[in-house]
Amino acid sequence: MKEEIAKEVLEKCNGCYLHITDDSDSHKGHRGVSRHENTHFNVTIVSDTFLNKTKVKRHQYIYDICKPFFERGLHALSLQTLTHSEWKTNG
Repeated sequence: MKEEIAKEVLEKCNGCYLHITDDSDSHKGHRGVSRHENTHFNVTIVSDTFLNKTKVKRHQYIYDICKPFFERGLHALSLQTLTHSEWKTNG
């Protein structure tokens, strides 16, 4: 699922840097989490697609992209969404 998420995000966020780590092992046994792998990811996305968007709007945009994955068992994304300028300043 990690590769599929990466493909979708890269297609929608023009000129982006993307880093995804699978954090599913940290959540095994938690209530509401299936035993399947690939349920929790930490995602950093750097793209000027986020220019003039609030943090909430940025996250909504990524959640909309990932909606099909949530329907297939993805449980959570921990997002860091930055513009290129923010990445250079705060990276």
